Formats: sequence, structure tokens, C-alpha cells
Amino acid sequence: MSRAVWAYVPAGSGPGRLQRIARNSRDTQVQRAYRAYIDHGRDCGTCAVDSALCTTAEELWSAYQAATRSS
Repeated sequence: MSRAVWAYVPAGSGPGRLQRIARNSRDTQVQRAYRAYIDHGRDCGTCAVDSALCTTAEELWSAYQAATRSS
């Protein structure tokens, strides 16, 4: 399943523009997995010190890597 979304396209020295692009569900799955990892790291006290100590961060990163391999 794909859907069209708007994305900003930089134009070098100009202001850039918005362009419609097709996005499929695999891309969205990878983006959701990465967003979950980033959001967790922003809100987690353990990740603020050392993300290698956080089991949740490790699981979310593994989920992101699995999503990128399947796409």
C-alpha cells in the first residue's frame, strides 16, 4: 500500500519547494521504528547517561535494524 505525502526538497541556494512523493508501508515501518528509538532516548534517564545500559533502547534499536533489513 502506498500513499502520497509532501516532502521538502532543498534547491541549493534557493528557498526549496514542497513536492509530492509516494511512500510505501515499508518506508513508514522503518521510520516508525526509528522514531520510537529516538523518542525513547529523549525521555529516558538511563539513555541520557549511557544508552548501552538501557535494555529498552537496545530492543528498540534491534527493531529498527530488523525493519531496515526487511525493506
